[in-house]
Amino acid sequence: QSTWGKAGDHVTFIHVVEPAYSLPPMGVGYMGPPSQGTDFGRVMEHDIEEGKKLGQQFITKAKALNISSKAFLHVDTKPGNALVESSRSHTADMIIMGNRGLGTMRRTFLGSVSDHVLHHAHIPVIVVPPRKE
Repeated sequence: QSTWGKAGDHVTFIHVVEPAYSLPPMGVGYMGPPSQGTDFGRVMEHDIEEGKKLGQQFITKAKALNISSKAFLHVDTKPGNALVESSRSHTADMIIMGNRGLGTMRRTFLGSVSDHVLHHAHIPVIVVPPRKE
């Protein structure tokens, strides 16, 4: 029995990959290796594989804590909307999400996934800021 919740509790990990071709040309959205250049197919394959690895890492950590969990990967040009819709389809009780800590200027031009989720989710949302290094 886990000390992290009640019997029957379940965690669903959702990761949304934004297609490289939909990102603004400001260099803040793409996190893949620079050697892939502008071959969007390979960039997407890389990002999807990284998303799968991330999901597996979270499932492994949850399992070690005896927490029931699943992970889902979505590819969508609107990650905020994808997260809100996914929370509905998975009947989530709460959304806990991180943010990248973009400055005010970048957030103004790029928008903020966490802002979108905060304003459109039908359930409580907790936004966790990035770790200070």
